Amino acid sequence: MGTSSDLHHDRPEPVVGRTWRRDGVVGTELTWATPEQGTPTEAWFLKPADHAGDVLPAVLLMHGHDGLKFYGKEKVSDGPDGPAPGVSELRKQGYDGQSVAAGLVDAGFAVLVHDVFPWGSRRISWADFPDRARKAADMNEERYEVAAREHEHGIAKAAALTGSSLAGKVLREDLVALNVLRGLPGVDAARIATTGFSGGGARVAHLLAATDVKAAVITAMMSTFADIADGHADDTTWLMITPGLPAVCDWPAVAASAAPTPLLVQFAQHDSHFGLAGMRDADAALAQAYSGTDALVTQWFDDRHVFTADMQGAVTDWLRRTV
Repeated sequence: MGTSSDLHHDRPEPVVGRTWRRDGVVGTELTWATPEQGTPTEAWFLKPADHAGDVLPAVLLMHGHDGLKFYGKEKVSDGPDGPAPGVSELRKQGYDGQSVAAGLVDAGFAVLVHDVFPWGSRRISWADFPDRARKAADMNEERYEVAAREHEHGIAKAAALTGSSLAGKVLREDLVALNVLRGLPGVDAARIATTGFSGGGARVAHLLAATDVKAAVITAMMSTFADIADGHADDTTWLMITPGLPAVCDWPAVAASAAPTPLLVQFAQHDSHFGLAGMRDADAALAQAYSGTDALVTQWFDDRHVFTADMQGAVTDWLRRTV
């Protein structure tokens, strides 16, 4: 396992944009340069309004895949203009209509949520798509998503051919974001957790393997590579699949590589992305990796691949006790 000092040199100075206060939240727009070529990373830094001047524990909140790349941070948080117009249906279907970040802020955490390649502000320029993926020179959200769904495979192939992976590129950006968060005013750098649902949970697992955090939560993103290969690969993001990794370890071992870092893993009993046996095998593997400690908590919910209000509440309750 790496340490947080490994990439402290990769801490760009964020540029501060607009600020806002709404519904008990004080927010600040931030942007910073990316480790690789491309548009700057856009992020929102959120704090509880009644504790805006305090030094607080913090959460690096990872947005998920969600089959939606036009937006990133907007899927789990609200910015200066309120909820993004294109995420209301996604939140209704997958998040019980909730802003995940708002719940964490209400629980007393400072929260940083940032876009990563190729989502949101880090999405691929429409002009960079192959001509066959475009029907017109202008971009609209619906057409972009159709092209982006197929283009993800090309991105993953190109990364593999250059000795990397899409997951690796995202991890590097997440490490930079973690370092940015450690340097933000009012953040207790020794009390930073990370949490994510679905593809965001895959990002959490990789972060655990690369650096140190106080605690972590993975929601609806835990099974075994054998289970994924057995009929679930089409439902699995490239954020979870790195060429060559299954020859080294299984997926639970990635998340457990940081043991005994406190870890909460939430399983959805009817998750169509994984098989029930695979999830149970992963649960057992995590328990074995954390044997002799009380730092692992696993929770099972009678739900499909969603992040319900009950699941979100369980996350904030656990983080309040742990961080």
